[in-house]
Amino acid sequence: MAHDAIDDAILSILQFEGRITNAELAQRVRLTPGPTLARVNKLESAGVIQGYVAQLDREEMGWPITAFVAVILHQHGRGPCGDFVRAVSDLPEVLECHHIAGAEDYLLKVVAQSPRQYEEFVMAKLTAIPVVQRINTTIVLSTAKETLALPIAAPVLGDPS
Repeated sequence: MAHDAIDDAILSILQFEGRITNAELAQRVRLTPGPTLARVNKLESAGVIQGYVAQLDREEMGWPITAFVAVILHQHGRGPCGDFVRAVSDLPEVLECHHIAGAEDYLLKVVAQSPRQYEEFVMAKLTAIPVVQRINTTIVLSTAKETLALPIAAPVLGDPS
């Protein structure tokens, strides 16, 4: 979908302020509320805006362990890869699953409540997937930056006041 500078401004604002009111958003992008809402609805319908979420603190929610898990499959091709993706899609501990180029086939971002719980996840769930040959885990010690925001070059629309 083609979008213009105002759409980019709307997207940039919504990435960081998903709960902003339509009236405030309209003021910030220098439009009236009706056309602003129409633009947001159009961006949603086109799939540019895929949803709105509350970002939760994993540690506060009891999931302090984050691991990146590189996975190598026994076999390749649409069948085995599809089987793997379907299996990990059903695992709530897997936050992300990426098909990658290189020595490994997939890279997963996994959360756990404790090292013991991560071990149980690996033994009972991940390595139980028939196409998994080998995994390599990297445990995150700390996170310096984490964002879902894309680097949109939003124009400066000026002070709306």
